[in-house]
Amino acid sequence: MFPASPAFEGALRLARLSDITRIGVVAAASFYHSSCYRDSFRKGVLDPDSIVLVVEATLDQKESIHVYDALAVVYPPFDVQIPKDMLENGKAIAAAAIFSLLPHSPRHGQFQPQPEGYGNPKTPDDQLLNRDKNPIASQIMDEVLHPQEVEIFKGRMAIDMMVTHPAYWRRGHATLITRWFIELAKLDGIGLGVAGAPMGKTFFAAQGFKEVKTVEIPGYEIHPEPIFAWLGVLNVTKEEPDVTRADTLVEL
Repeated sequence: MFPASPAFEGALRLARLSDITRIGVVAAASFYHSSCYRDSFRKGVLDPDSIVLVVEATLDQKESIHVYDALAVVYPPFDVQIPKDMLENGKAIAAAAIFSLLPHSPRHGQFQPQPEGYGNPKTPDDQLLNRDKNPIASQIMDEVLHPQEVEIFKGRMAIDMMVTHPAYWRRGHATLITRWFIELAKLDGIGLGVAGAPMGKTFFAAQGFKEVKTVEIPGYEIHPEPIFAWLGVLNVTKEEPDVTRADTLVEL
């Protein structure tokens, strides 16, 4: 039996493989400098040491007007990117995040989707999963940012990526995800680390994260200006599950 975990409140839930196409669109709309979003999130869903959460929202039929021009001109139709059951209910994923557990965590495999209805984990990766990847940008990010994350986040769980579609900003979706991760960290008594764009600094500071450093990442041919990543950490005090509030905890 796995340890108790925070309940999924409101429209928050675990991601499924059927969500990957939509998550790729949300991520690309949220952050221009891709590190192959669809592939990253698919691997996260299948990784027993990762957690991928999403937040559903009422679909904004005009959401494409909120994205940058390069994406707007190739914006996929809703019936291509959104699972049929969600689209029929006028819903879409508005935000998503990948979270890494520590190695040898007792939660290993706790947040994996059930195989029924969620695709075959053994299916080879679709080559289209990498079409949003700029190989030069990805290599630079890996060479410059990753070593900094490994050093600063040692002994911490990490929010690896958090994205919200611009059409759904300022509606509390990122806060809902972040608070769930913080509650999980408190239950386990393990601190958190996060890397993000500078625009996320104010948001994470409001959640209690402290800045460690800002990393400058060199530009590349199609984006010569440097890119900046903000690294922050949150220390927590271990909290015991409140058995008197069964509605706040779930056992998976």
